[in-house]
Amino acid sequence: MKKPGDLKFISSLMKYGLLIGALSYFIVFIIIALCRIRYPFELEWLEGGALEQVRRILYGQKLYVSPSLKFVPFIYTPFYFYISAAVSKVSGIGFTSLRLVSLTASLGCFLIIFFIVKQETRDTFAAILASCLFVATFRISGAWFDIARVDSLFLALLLAALYELKFKDSSKSSIGAGIFISLSFLTKQIALFISLPIMIYCLLVRRRSSIYLLGTVGVIIGVSTFLLNYFHNGWYNYYIFYLPRQHGILKSAFFYFWSYDLRPISIAIAMSILYLFIQFWHKAKENYLFYFLSAAGMIGGAWLSRLHSGSYDNVLLPACAIISILFGLSVHSIFQLILAAPANSRSLIELYVYLVCIIQFACLIYNPFDQIPNQWDLEAGKKFITQITQIKGNVFIPYHPYLATLANKSSFAHAMAMADIIRGDKGEVKEELANQVRDALRGKTFSAIFLDSKQNWFQEEVDRYYRPIQYPIFNTETAFRPVTGGNTRPEFVYVPR
Repeated sequence: MKKPGDLKFISSLMKYGLLIGALSYFIVFIIIALCRIRYPFELEWLEGGALEQVRRILYGQKLYVSPSLKFVPFIYTPFYFYISAAVSKVSGIGFTSLRLVSLTASLGCFLIIFFIVKQETRDTFAAILASCLFVATFRISGAWFDIARVDSLFLALLLAALYELKFKDSSKSSIGAGIFISLSFLTKQIALFISLPIMIYCLLVRRRSSIYLLGTVGVIIGVSTFLLNYFHNGWYNYYIFYLPRQHGILKSAFFYFWSYDLRPISIAIAMSILYLFIQFWHKAKENYLFYFLSAAGMIGGAWLSRLHSGSYDNVLLPACAIISILFGLSVHSIFQLILAAPANSRSLIELYVYLVCIIQFACLIYNPFDQIPNQWDLEAGKKFITQITQIKGNVFIPYHPYLATLANKSSFAHAMAMADIIRGDKGEVKEELANQVRDALRGKTFSAIFLDSKQNWFQEEVDRYYRPIQYPIFNTETAFRPVTGGNTRPEFVYVPR
């Protein structure tokens, strides 16, 4: 009979307490995702732009076209939007279809992280901890797992490539990994940068199979870039390669990323470094190189994305994923190292490890209710759509053009997509788009304009040709605000003078 004071007994209690706490993050996330998957309005202010791109694909229109007041695409590669369009053909056009793609991809991320650690260690407990730690980073990485954005799919494909390369060494697995990397790139461009270190690993360790990996990536990305650029009359290269290079760098993020963004998982980072040191010390060259270079790519890619002006917490997702994997591997390695220790000493060390892990999970606690829109948000959104519907003529809602579509009116380009042109282009394209906006305002094309902010590039024309009116859009300060991303909603209403 074990006594409460026995170290082994206490260690066992800590272990199961840790396991229950870790799994609770997964349960809470699933509840959050199910509660908000059918919410008909934005969870994040750029979701509506993604929905409009999927709608455009379903209507048979090209995605990458000359920027105009009518439509400007986001500066992302197209795979997520086409997959979402395919799902929408079955389940109907709306946020639910796009979120379903992201939710499925996130579940794939959880499973791949679990299987990477399980395959590496044969330790189910460590694998569960790794997967659940990634789930626990839900809030610090933007509460992004299940929203209508490209990131979850991009990451799932990238992790699938890592799994293929780590545990299979053949021409087929290298081709498979190359396909996953290419599709990840075709979902979000940063995937290619993140993958470069792991390609270096293949060149150093698996020279023969690396030919298949590099060849597959080169052929798929090269051919797809040529075809997409040809099909879109050169605009694909403009949006995917030219514009992102023109945007500014946030100098504050050089250190902010390390000192603030990653601070909530600092314990996991320390344990990750410990694992890499153990592999280096034991001269496990292949293991050390694989995980060191994977970490360099995924954390470096997150950092590079953070430096991009306009970035948000979602850029942390690759870093959180690889740190979660290394965290699970570290837990297993520590327990393996202490096997030769006396029973009491071993139990004491295990107790400390469990305690450290519990503290790490505790650092990631968040309020789940803050991540779910409430009934007042839903009613406020429905009321706003009714108000828009009653306006005769076109309305301009640049930060949320999907709202005009919901009101059965013509939608126009998203403010963020237009801003990418205005702040990035330095030539005729920028001037042409700006002139289209100014001409529409001068011509009083819109019966009403709804703006989130008075700080935008065409405010002078708005003030000159339109007048503000007292329009009770929302009754409370908090209603109809996104639960993540920019805390923005329509606030100001203008009608023609």
